[in-house]
Amino acid sequence: MKNSLNRNRGHRSLRSTARSLGTIGATSALMVAGLAFLAVSPASAAGAPSKVVYNVAPPTSTTAGSVLASFSVNVEDNTSTVITTGAGSTDTVSITSSCTLTGTTSAAAVAGVATFNAVTITTGSTCTLVASDTTTSGVTTATSAAITVTPLAATKIGYTTVPPTSATVGVALPTFRAAVEDTYGNVVTSGGASTDTILITPSAGCTFSATVSGAATAGVATFTGATFTAGTSSCVLSATDTSVGDTGFTAAVSAAVNVATNTPAEVGFTTQPASAVTAGTVLPSFGVSVEESNGIPITAGTGSTDIITLTSACALAGTTSVTAVAGVATFTAVTIKTGSSCQLVATDSSRTLAVATSTVILVAAGAPTQLAFTTAPPATETTASTILPTFKVSVEDVNANPVTAGTGSTDTITITSNCTLGGTTTGVAAAGTATFSALSINATGTCVLTATDSSRTLTTTTHTTLVGTPQASVTVRTLKGLVGTTLRLAISGGTGTGPVTWTLAAGSSAGCTLSGNALSARRAGTCSVTATKAGDTTYILATSPAATVSFVVPLKATRVAGAIVVGRTTTVTIVGSGFSGRPRVISNVAGVTARVTRDSGRTLTVVVSVSGGVKTGVHTFTIILANGKRTAVRFSLT
Repeated sequence: MKNSLNRNRGHRSLRSTARSLGTIGATSALMVAGLAFLAVSPASAAGAPSKVVYNVAPPTSTTAGSVLASFSVNVEDNTSTVITTGAGSTDTVSITSSCTLTGTTSAAAVAGVATFNAVTITTGSTCTLVASDTTTSGVTTATSAAITVTPLAATKIGYTTVPPTSATVGVALPTFRAAVEDTYGNVVTSGGASTDTILITPSAGCTFSATVSGAATAGVATFTGATFTAGTSSCVLSATDTSVGDTGFTAAVSAAVNVATNTPAEVGFTTQPASAVTAGTVLPSFGVSVEESNGIPITAGTGSTDIITLTSACALAGTTSVTAVAGVATFTAVTIKTGSSCQLVATDSSRTLAVATSTVILVAAGAPTQLAFTTAPPATETTASTILPTFKVSVEDVNANPVTAGTGSTDTITITSNCTLGGTTTGVAAAGTATFSALSINATGTCVLTATDSSRTLTTTTHTTLVGTPQASVTVRTLKGLVGTTLRLAISGGTGTGPVTWTLAAGSSAGCTLSGNALSARRAGTCSVTATKAGDTTYILATSPAATVSFVVPLKATRVAGAIVVGRTTTVTIVGSGFSGRPRVISNVAGVTARVTRDSGRTLTVVVSVSGGVKTGVHTFTIILANGKRTAVRFSLT
C-alpha cells in the first residue's frame, strides 16, 4: 500500500509540474518529471559474475624482482556492474603471466574488488598479467597492458639456446647462444655488459678445432661452427665472460655432450618393429642404422652401405638381410613364423659392431590348420589296459603356433587307434590345448594313436605306442664275410616268437646286397645292418644297434705263369686274390726256393731258384700271409 501511495503522490506531482511549466507542452513536462521520478527509484541488485575487469591497472614498467605498484580487479556482471554483495562479491581472483611471477598472486575480492599489492615479476621482458576468477566458472578473464621489465645488473652467463647433447668429431655443432643475465636469468640487453665477450671452453679431454669466442649483441652471443677435434661421452661446455671488469660473473655450464668419432661403432633400431603381429604375416616396415658410438647414424662413407642381418630366438622368414642406404637398412619383408614373445637382434655382417636388440614383439597365432601332440604319449607301455601318462594335443596354425585364443582354442579333440582304447578318448581344448589323463590302450602291439579335431576339419596328427613287455636286447652276431660269398646273418638276444627282419643302414661301402638274411658284397669294405625282432602277443619289437659287417677278398692262388727250370733261377707270376704284405712262398720239394719281390693283391712276382738234380714234374707252392692264412697252387718243374 505504501508503494501505491508513493505512486499516487508521484502522479499528482507530475500534474502539478506540468501546470507550472507554462512554456513547455504538457506531454513534455510529464516526461521530464517522469525521468526525475525514475532517478529517485531504488537501484536493482547486480547479476551473476560474468567477467573480471582491471579497476586499477598494473604499471606499464617495472624492474625485475621489484614489487609492482598496487592494482585491483573488479568482479562484474554482464552489465559491467560491480558485484558488491552476494554471490561473486568475495570470489578469489588469480593473476598469471607468461613471465615468471612471485609474491601473492591470488586474492579474495572484498565487495567485488580484489586488490594486489605484493606481486613481483622476476623474469621476462614484455609481460601481460591475466586476471581470472577461480571461484566461479565461465567468468571472462582480463588481460593487462604490456609491462616492460628492466633487468637488474648483470651477474652471470646463461645459455639461451643450449648446445647439443651429442656431437661428432670433425662435424660442426648446431648454432647455440649464451647471454649476459641478471640474477633472475633476464638477458641484459643494454648497458656496458650487453656487449661483453663470451668464451666457450670444453672440459678436460675435449678440444675444439679453434677458439670459440663471441661478442654479445643486446646481451646475446651466437656461436656457429664450433667443431670438436677430440672428445668423450661427457664433454661439458663452460661459457664465461672475458670482458675487463666482468670476469666475476657466474659461468654457464652445459649438459654433457656425447662426442663420437666419425667411424661405425654400433647398429641401432631407428624405427622399432611393431609391438604385436600375427604369426606368418609380414611385419610393418622398420629400420636399422649403422651408427657412431653416440647413436648418430652414419649417412655417408665407411659403414653407410653395410649389410644388416636379423636373427631371433623365434623362427624368422622372408628377407632378413638388407644393404643399408645412407646408413639405414629398411626391412619390409620380415615374417615371424613361430614364437609368442620375440625380439629381433640386428648385426652388421660387413664389420664387427655392437649389435642392437629390438623391443618385444608379441606374436599371435594364425588361423587353426592342424593338430599336434605337444606332450606326446609314451613310446612304450609294458602292460595293456593301464592308464597312459598324461599327454596333450594342441590346435595349431600352419607354422605350428598353438592357437591360444579365438577360433579353435576351445575345440573338441578325439583320440582313435588301430588298437582298442579305453577310458576318456575326447577332450575339450583350453587355450588351444586338450589334456588326456584317463586313456588306456587295451591291446598289445604297435598301436597308432590318431588325434582328430571334432569341431572343424584340421590336419590330424599321429603317435605310435608299443604296448607289451620289452624283449632282451638284440645284437647282430655275424660280422665278417668274404667278397663273392653270401653271408647268412644271425642275431643274439631277443625274446618271444616274433620273426627277425634285416635292414641295410647308412654307411655301407662294399656294394652291399641284402635279401632276407643273405648279405653279399661286390668289393672289400663294410656293410651296415640292423636287425628287428618283431613283437608277439607278449613282447614288443626290439631293434639292434647298427652293426658293421666287414667283407674281405678271399685268399686264393689260381695258377703260376712262367717257366721254372731245374738248375736255374727264373721269375714267375702267381695269379690269385687276397694277397697282402708280400707273403712267404714255400715249395713241397727240397732244392726249390721262392722269394716274393712284388705284391699287387691279385698277383705275386716271385723269383724261383732250383738246384740241379731236383726231380722234374708237378709240384706245389704254399703262400702264407702274415696273419697265418695260407693257400696253395701247383707248378710244373722242367
